[in-house]
Amino acid sequence: MDIILPEHRPELLEKTFDAIYLYDHLLYSLMVESTEVPWLLVIPKQPLTEAAYIEKLYGQIYKLIHTLQHAGFGPHYNLAKLGNQNPHLHIHIIFRTENDEAWPKPVWCQEPLNQNDGALLKMKVALANHFNEI
Repeated sequence: MDIILPEHRPELLEKTFDAIYLYDHLLYSLMVESTEVPWLLVIPKQPLTEAAYIEKLYGQIYKLIHTLQHAGFGPHYNLAKLGNQNPHLHIHIIFRTENDEAWPKPVWCQEPLNQNDGALLKMKVALANHFNEI
């Protein structure tokens, strides 16, 4: 369905995606799941119909991945655009290790995952310089 939210207010995003708001970017909003497996949601601000927007968006997503891998997340990651449980457009970035609770299976087949209330702070710290540079 890929429904685009017309507004990216933190409280609306959190209600819609049941995740925690992190940062705003010109192209997307960024959210985090409170799980032990590092899991981000990228919420695009436009439909994925224009090549120029898609190129910019995915370029920024790979910059996020690179930043987080240098901060110690990873070494593997899953990048997926799903929509079978929530029809609003979103892209998952999930950092995996061979010791995570779902390995080697997909994390969305293993829910509920163990919660980690420190996930928000860990991601905010890791991405603070990234978002200050934008």
